[in-house]
Amino acid sequence: LHQYDKAIDDYTPVMELNPDDAEAYFYRGKAYSKLKQYDKAIDDYTKVIELNPEDAEACYNRGGAYGELGQYQKAIDDYTKAIDIDSDDTDAYNNRGCAYEKLGQYEKAIDDYNKAIEIDPNHQIAIKNKKTLLKKHPEPKKLKP
Repeated sequence: LHQYDKAIDDYTPVMELNPDDAEAYFYRGKAYSKLKQYDKAIDDYTKVIELNPEDAEACYNRGGAYGELGQYQKAIDDYTKAIDIDSDDTDAYNNRGCAYEKLGQYEKAIDDYNKAIEIDPNHQIAIKNKKTLLKKHPEPKKLKP
């Protein structure tokens, strides 16, 4: 059950024996994220991306870690790379929309929420995020409903 410290302890020697084991870096990065050690998670996801530049999930997860640190432009960059690799990743569109929203780029946020909903009309989080943004934005008429 949620023994993230133990997971980190288990993955670290594997990586020492095989420094090119992207999977070990990936899962240790996930454990660091669960422990809210986002800088360490970013380091591990960066290593995964160096080893496998087409790993959309590592890009997505690193974007999430950057977002947790308030580094929204870096999060956007990583979500964009995840989308470039997997254009049907609704969660990447939704989370990129959230990062755009944090930066006050509301039109881009709405576009991303709309894209997530277009791909998955039942994406409840994107639907909720879009409704919330349209309600709180001072000039919702400028945004696409």
